Amino acid sequence: MKRLIIFLTGYFMMVNSAAALQVTQYMKTKIGLFDACDQSLAYSFYNDKDYDVKTTLTTTGTFGALYPFTATYHAVGTYNKSDFKPQDYFYETQSRFSHRTKEITYKNGVPQERISVKDGKKAVMLITINPKYNRSIDLLSVFGVLIEQIVRTGECDFQSYSFNGKKYSLSTVKKIKSEKINTGFFEGKADKCQYSLEVVDNPDAGFLINKDSPVYMWIMRDKNTKAPFVAKIEVPSTPFGKLQATTTKLEVKK
Repeated sequence: MKRLIIFLTGYFMMVNSAAALQVTQYMKTKIGLFDACDQSLAYSFYNDKDYDVKTTLTTTGTFGALYPFTATYHAVGTYNKSDFKPQDYFYETQSRFSHRTKEITYKNGVPQERISVKDGKKAVMLITINPKYNRSIDLLSVFGVLIEQIVRTGECDFQSYSFNGKKYSLSTVKKIKSEKINTGFFEGKADKCQYSLEVVDNPDAGFLINKDSPVYMWIMRDKNTKAPFVAKIEVPSTPFGKLQATTTKLEVKK
């Protein structure tokens, strides 16, 4: 569930990097016949220089009753047209029985420490980077790089490594086609892109999402500001049925 949440969070980073812009998306996610979670996601990119991404999530419906869970994820850093450098990545989760936080600190965009707290017990781990993946950044920042590319080139074909403080993952995105869609909340032309996530030292890792379970996303642009956003996400098959996340409301501020 945690990797699913981070994955969904990353998909919503559809923002225009040309000037200061703030985008907030509100989404509802269903898995099979059941409501799964509500999300509020806010992204700010400032003058091709600084980025700030924050999302909160709460499980709802049957999932909320069986697995009460809330989470906040937050990534900040600097960027330009050729490079993203995270400064800090932090998340906090609360389940029925456990409260956790994790922070990754960076120096010049390179991870330094992983600071974890579980139910009041703190652990600090110095991070040694695998030279094969020395430019790996957190997953939220990886999607920031993807979106900057979409804004600049209009293409979603992309590949990049990410690092969660313990494991490296490879994100791969490719465009399938352009088509008209109507989600019930947004209607118009969208680029349908396919996403896959592979843990590099354990390709079979993953519960709802892994390398053999591609995820599809439909990228649209806001009619007034032209800011790109994800209108819909689908995972055709999970242990509980098809997953579908739909944007119900979009707020854009310049």
